Amino acid sequence: MRIAATTSKGGLEDTITPQFGRAGTFTIVDYDGKIGDVEIVENKAASQASGAGIAASQTLVDKKVEVLLTGNVGPKAMNVLRAAGIKIFMAEGLKVKDAIEMFAKGKLEEISSPGRGMGRRRGQGLGSGGGRGQGMGERGWR
Repeated sequence: MRIAATTSKGGLEDTITPQFGRAGTFTIVDYDGKIGDVEIVENKAASQASGAGIAASQTLVDKKVEVLLTGNVGPKAMNVLRAAGIKIFMAEGLKVKDAIEMFAKGKLEEISSPGRGMGRRRGQGLGSGGGRGQGMGERGWR
């Protein structure tokens, strides 16, 4: 099984980043009951003006990844990953090696919708603007 984790610099000791499409690297691990080969792949999509999530998703599809360990996945990237059969799990803030062990033991929550995973992170939505959320704001349209 090939497991990818969103990382800054890459490697088993790196921490899993909160964002998928803008992660600096992907740490890809071959796992068959134990950690095997480790590949660090630069996320060239991270610096794109738009479409980073879709391009990053395609990188993982090309690398034949089956599981993604991350924090936040946008709706377009989620569609690409789902279409490819890649399962996504909340592992933000964990070291890659620890997250893989937790995944193997069934201790990570699967992310089933865009944005943040549920469970211990419930309530952290995608709002912007100092907590006022998205939309018309407090004064409405002018």
